[in-house]
Amino acid sequence: MRKIVIFLISATLFSICINLSAQNPNCDWEENPDGMLRRSIENIFLSNKNSCGFRFVMMNPYGFGWFTGSGIEMIVDGVSYGTVIGIPWGMGNYFKEDTVFLPSGEVQFFWRGSYSPPAMCFRIYNPSNELIYENPELLNGDLLLTYQNECPECLPLTNFEGEYNQEAKVVNLSWIAPESEVVTGFDVFRNGEWIDHVDSTINSYSSQTDTLETGDYTYCVAPVYPYICDLEKKCFETYINNVGIKNFSFDLQLYPNPARNELRVTSYKLQVTNVEVIDIYGRKQKSRKAEKRNSEGEMVMDISNLANGIYFVEITTEKGVITKKMIRQ
Repeated sequence: MRKIVIFLISATLFSICINLSAQNPNCDWEENPDGMLRRSIENIFLSNKNSCGFRFVMMNPYGFGWFTGSGIEMIVDGVSYGTVIGIPWGMGNYFKEDTVFLPSGEVQFFWRGSYSPPAMCFRIYNPSNELIYENPELLNGDLLLTYQNECPECLPLTNFEGEYNQEAKVVNLSWIAPESEVVTGFDVFRNGEWIDHVDSTINSYSSQTDTLETGDYTYCVAPVYPYICDLEKKCFETYINNVGIKNFSFDLQLYPNPARNELRVTSYKLQVTNVEVIDIYGRKQKSRKAEKRNSEGEMVMDISNLANGIYFVEITTEKGVITKKMIRQ
């Protein structure tokens, strides 16, 4: 009798271990019962495999979403990088995908939320798009996975040079780009304030100075990576002599910012001739000529069909081109 009891207890424990380690039988990644998820999940790749981007693919096969607040927290070397929040709770919410860029170090993925609901299906892919975690039938702890992340090294600019041509009233900057495939572009700053972004294929930049007041100016350039890099900017200091010239860029008003459906440009002193909206890759998305104004003299641009994100608005005036940053949300 004792042997039978021991056998039954052992079989029960073995069964529990199997259930805890088994993959969730409710997660059919090819197609859910309603046919809403028929897609080639495995063929979705990150834009750059070496960019330290972890991909989170989440699903609820029944279309009810996840319990509010459920998600996956990411901690790198003891520092939290936020939580990937799961599918919002509500009818018809089947699928969600997020990509998060993390720095080098020991990455720990923690589950935050309820442990028991069987319809919380998710996968985690590493920067090489390899599946490194798939949730079991029942989550039984906070720590899901520890992964050693190795990102490409953050490399600075080299051979950075700057010059100020007073006759042409322009500052010229040039550099050699880092030998890294993951650089997404270069940010340009003037006196500590961001003024422009250029594509990763460009290694020079020119800035008109005829609208600036006389004084000392520092122009800096920094490479932009998809993850956090602690790099010093390369800078060029110069004295710009524009006696009698005032900085009219402050007269230009760009609003609302952030914007959603309409963008308005107005100025009381400058004659605006053209407005263009440029994305972060340097591609023109919108353009509007000066003759198209409303009754208040404002240039109004419809941006309702733009994707959410950061854009640069190039405003052409008789004093030169002024670039302002705009967020569409």
